[in-house]
Amino acid sequence: MTASSLRYLFKEGLRNTWTNRMMSFASICVLLSCLVLIGSASMMFLNINSLIDRIEDENVIMVFIEDSADDAAVKQMGEDIKNMSNVAQVEYVPKEQAWAEQLKTMGDAQAKFFTDISTDIPLPNAYKVTVDDLNQFGDTVKEIKQLQHIDTIRQNTDLAKRLDTISRGISIIAIIIIAVLFAISLFIISNTIKLTVYSRRLEISIMKSVGATNSFVRLPFVVEGVVIGILSGALSLGVVWGVYDLAINQFSDLFTTLGIIPLRFVDYALMMLGAFIGIGVISGVGGSLITMRRYLNKEGSEISAI
Repeated sequence: MTASSLRYLFKEGLRNTWTNRMMSFASICVLLSCLVLIGSASMMFLNINSLIDRIEDENVIMVFIEDSADDAAVKQMGEDIKNMSNVAQVEYVPKEQAWAEQLKTMGDAQAKFFTDISTDIPLPNAYKVTVDDLNQFGDTVKEIKQLQHIDTIRQNTDLAKRLDTISRGISIIAIIIIAVLFAISLFIISNTIKLTVYSRRLEISIMKSVGATNSFVRLPFVVEGVVIGILSGALSLGVVWGVYDLAINQFSDLFTTLGIIPLRFVDYALMMLGAFIGIGVISGVGGSLITMRRYLNKEGSEISAI
C-alpha cells in the first residue's frame, strides 16, 4: 500500500467519523459511560488502598529491650532486625521519648501525679519495626523473638492478617470490575460499528468488486475507532475529575471526622488519561476489527443482489 493510499484512507476515516457523527456520538457516549465508571471505581479503590496502607504503617511490631542490655547489645539488636528480609523500617525509641509522649496523652493532673511520685521512667527502650509484607507478619515476629535481650514484644498478628486479606480482596474486585466494564464497552462498540458497516454495505461491496483488499476497506474504520477512543478518553478524564472533586467537597466534613485524607486527583490525572485513551483506542479499534472481519467474511451478496 502506497503512502498516498494511506493518506487517503486516513482522511477517509476522519471524514467518516464526522459524516457518521450520530454513530460516532453513540460510540463515544458508550465508551464515556464505561470509562467514567472505571475511573470512579479506580479512584475509590486507590483511596481505600491508601487508607489501608496508613493503617498498615501503624500496625508495627514494638520490641521492648531488657534494662540490663548495654549500649553495644542494643545497637547490635537494631542491626540484626534491619538485616531481616521482611523488615522495611526500624526506629529506635528511647524510653525518655516514649514516656514524654505517654505523658502528653494524659490530663495535666494525671501527668503531674506521675512525674511527682517518681523520677524513674517506667518504660523500657524499644525498637519500632515496620514490616514490608503483612502476609509474612507472623514469621517476622517469630524471627525477632529469637534475638537476645528482648523483654517483651507487642504486635497484632490478627489485624495484620485481616488487612492483608482486605487489600488482596480489593485488588481482585477492582480487576474484575475493570475487566467486565471493558468487555461491555467492547461488545457495545462492536454492535454500534456493525450498524455503521451495515449502512455502508453497498459502498464496501463496490470497493471489493473493483479489487480493494480487506486492509484497504478496513483501515478507515480502524481510524474511526482510534478517533473515537481518543475523544472518549479525554472527555472521560474531565468528567471523572469533576465528579471526584465534587464528591471530595461534598463529604469533606465526613472525611475530616474520620481522619481520612483523600488522594489528590491531579497526582493520577496523567496516568489515568493514558489508561483511558489506551482502553478507548483498544475498544474502538478492537470493535472495528471484529465487526469488519465478520462482515468481510460474508461480504459479496450486496453486489449480486443489485
